[in-house]
Amino acid sequence: MVHCNLLQGDARKVLRSLSDKPGERGKYRIVITSPPYYRQRYYGNNKDELGQEKTDAEFIHDLAETFITCRHILSEDGSLWIVIGDTRRNMHKLMIPHRLALKLAENGYTFRDDIIWYKKNNVSSSARQNLSQAYEFILFLSKNEKSYTNLDLIRVQGNEAREGRNKIPPPHLIQYEPINPDKDKVAKLQETIHNAKPNTPFNQLPSTTDISWAYGYDPEKYCPTCYRKFKRHATRKRIGQHQHYPIFAVCNPAGKNPGNVWEISTKAHYGNEHFAIFPEDLVARIINFASQEGDWVLDPFMGRGTTGIVAALTGRNFTGIDLYQENVNTARKNILNASAGRYDGKLVNVITREMQVIKSK
Repeated sequence: MVHCNLLQGDARKVLRSLSDKPGERGKYRIVITSPPYYRQRYYGNNKDELGQEKTDAEFIHDLAETFITCRHILSEDGSLWIVIGDTRRNMHKLMIPHRLALKLAENGYTFRDDIIWYKKNNVSSSARQNLSQAYEFILFLSKNEKSYTNLDLIRVQGNEAREGRNKIPPPHLIQYEPINPDKDKVAKLQETIHNAKPNTPFNQLPSTTDISWAYGYDPEKYCPTCYRKFKRHATRKRIGQHQHYPIFAVCNPAGKNPGNVWEISTKAHYGNEHFAIFPEDLVARIINFASQEGDWVLDPFMGRGTTGIVAALTGRNFTGIDLYQENVNTARKNILNASAGRYDGKLVNVITREMQVIKSK
């Protein structure tokens, strides 16, 4: 049974209160949020609403203080994920994501990555001199140098085939792991290569087919991840000082390590629930990557409860904070519906199917 704790109030004050409680310190494996952006919209009439500061420097200070407090309640292997866009003033960008990341790194966080969320259905801008803003940043920071992650849960399979560069081969032509690798052959190949000179003719070196067979791969079968034939993974031109040769760069059978550009469509507004919605599948990717079932997830600017919805669907416990009681009420309804399987049928089915695949691995 998952637990849900929704709190109304200024995130800065609520987080300070939580950090003073022994039971809350180190409780959260992951913090995921999309805070208000600087001077872009009003979410209500509260004068303390973050994002309405007079200067961008004040905004970054207030936002940084919020996330510095979050660090106290993160587990030692916990991580912080911030979905944030920039603001343009007087023809130039304020570089808010970059300045925020620098501020947090100066205050103990390890800056792990900046991911580009490419909005493939972005709307063209009416500006006459500026490019349309087609992406936002996802800042990935960890409490310490290392944090819990599980790449296997978000790996990408067959993306080259999906992009039309290769056709998906029939199942009997895909090989998932080496079969009967020959250590003696491998040793002989390595000896031949390491004794070679830069001017050694290629015909005196082992072929990619020889290397494939030695390592236990049928050179005419395909990698399950990218659908390249295995012999194309066997490098044979790295001679001389490349002592790590031969490389047999077979991809992980579970899929490719995803890149740091995520192509995810934006979501339409759900009636008048909230002005800015970040997609459930974006949150699901982060949650699956950086937490496990049963972990506690925190969103200090939960809005309509998107993070809590995905937490409920993936078996995580959730604490959410929002300045406005109306948002707390909406989030509670959405999270309860998600827990009961009544939320968005398509979303429930997709995430449930993904979790079943994960459990079967």
